[in-house]
Amino acid sequence: MRHPRRFAFTLIELLVVIAIIAILIGLLLPAVQKVREAAARMSCSNNMKQFGLALHNYAGTNNDKLPASRVTVGGDRKFRSWTPIVLAYVEQDNVGRLWSFTTKWNTGTNLATSQNNFKVFQCPSAPGVPRRQAGPVLLGAGDYGSVNAVRRRFYTANGVANFPIPGSAPGDEALGVLAREIDTPILGITDGTSNTIMLAEDAGRPNLFQQSRDTGLNTGDGWGWADPDCGFSLDGVIPGVFGTGWTAGGTCFMNCTNDSEFYSFHTGGINVCLADGSVRFLRSSIAAATLAALVTRDGGEIVGDY
Repeated sequence: MRHPRRFAFTLIELLVVIAIIAILIGLLLPAVQKVREAAARMSCSNNMKQFGLALHNYAGTNNDKLPASRVTVGGDRKFRSWTPIVLAYVEQDNVGRLWSFTTKWNTGTNLATSQNNFKVFQCPSAPGVPRRQAGPVLLGAGDYGSVNAVRRRFYTANGVANFPIPGSAPGDEALGVLAREIDTPILGITDGTSNTIMLAEDAGRPNLFQQSRDTGLNTGDGWGWADPDCGFSLDGVIPGVFGTGWTAGGTCFMNCTNDSEFYSFHTGGINVCLADGSVRFLRSSIAAATLAALVTRDGGEIVGDY
């Protein structure tokens, strides 16, 4: 009696199919990762765009002045950051009403409010929350900071000759848009609002990252979105031993360390918000002189293409 013929894969054929599938996955995975990162970078850009609009809305009701990056009250120079000001303008009105502008940022109800996490303060490309605790409480993450100034040591380390400049603090730094302690009239940004950085990424804090690696330590400041030290000035660093404090005032100034420097988890650069509210992606290859010129608000530099 003749049995019906059975059709089946041989072992060799099965291995060939598996190998083809593995090759296809290997080809598709980088493309999927690129699409995912592009989406995260766009979401990050949208967050910064909201802050840009929020700060201009604030200025519109405050004599066309942008707020100081942090303020001094009663001798306390780190009393409050600019960030609570914008809560009402980024659809966080209920939280904004809880904030006491007569109380220091990390006391009373302000401390409780500071522990909240908001998507608008977090870049999707950065490590998720909760992050490491860097103080008595776990503060809400903040991946964006005001760019307050360019320090003299940055100019010296990178051979940039345009210092001192108009508006610079005596012998120390050239001021940016959201300077410490003083409000900035929009008309005072004489370099042009489309040529001056207002906010930039300094992502991943308080976890201390050095060139894409988590050291297991914490940054020195900027522990959360409400921390007055979430803003920073441009220093550049001299890289040293991994997991140690790196020396400020060097030629490594983008995606080197997130300890108060330009830092993101995007490939090839960072997002910045300009003083006109627009958002640009700065590549890591940007020249030191160009970056310094983009930070200063009234230096009179010629920026050119970047």
